[in-house]
Amino acid sequence: MQDINISIYFDPNLIFAIVHQPNNIYLSKKFQYDDAVIEEIYQWLEQFTPNRTHICLLKHDTADILADELVDNGYCVHHVSTHQLLEWFTATPPATPDGSPVRALLRYLEEENPEQYVSRTPQIETLLNLFDNLDALEAVEDCDDEDSLPKDVLRLVKQRKISALTGAQSLIPALSERIREHLMRYPELITPELMEDFFPELLEAIDRPKH
Repeated sequence: MQDINISIYFDPNLIFAIVHQPNNIYLSKKFQYDDAVIEEIYQWLEQFTPNRTHICLLKHDTADILADELVDNGYCVHHVSTHQLLEWFTATPPATPDGSPVRALLRYLEEENPEQYVSRTPQIETLLNLFDNLDALEAVEDCDDEDSLPKDVLRLVKQRKISALTGAQSLIPALSERIREHLMRYPELITPELMEDFFPELLEAIDRPKH
């Protein structure tokens, strides 16, 4: 059985999808931007067999979330930036116009066979676990019952005979550094809020006037 190729293009106003089916028939679909658009797109894609379906997404904040969801559920996903698409289009213009950006993206998928996207889910889960640990440390108070303390804090309390609050505060810098290292290893996870919280020196350097 032949594979099914799909491209999804995130235009500023609409999301366009096109399917190249094994019978050489094309199927088009449009989606409106709203709070449920990821679920709507995913439900539409469920009609196509995951391990036989190659989906090419133009990089976009919404597309990133969809890409993780699709890969986690067995689809072959390819992530393409606008720069990559324009560079390729300039180098190898079609003999006849594609007719639309979503068609060009589909042709890119079929002619260039771009590298498959790797889900960020494991990295996101690791980051969330680190934040859970950080929240637990920041919530520690001296009056906390020992049974409610994080294990690392309880160990310090018993070994060093210090207060729970002191133990928790001593662990926070190292845990914050682990979060920084994780974000540096996977910079695609960094949001403006995380940049402000964990890389303030970079923001300061950017804002500092150059002489």
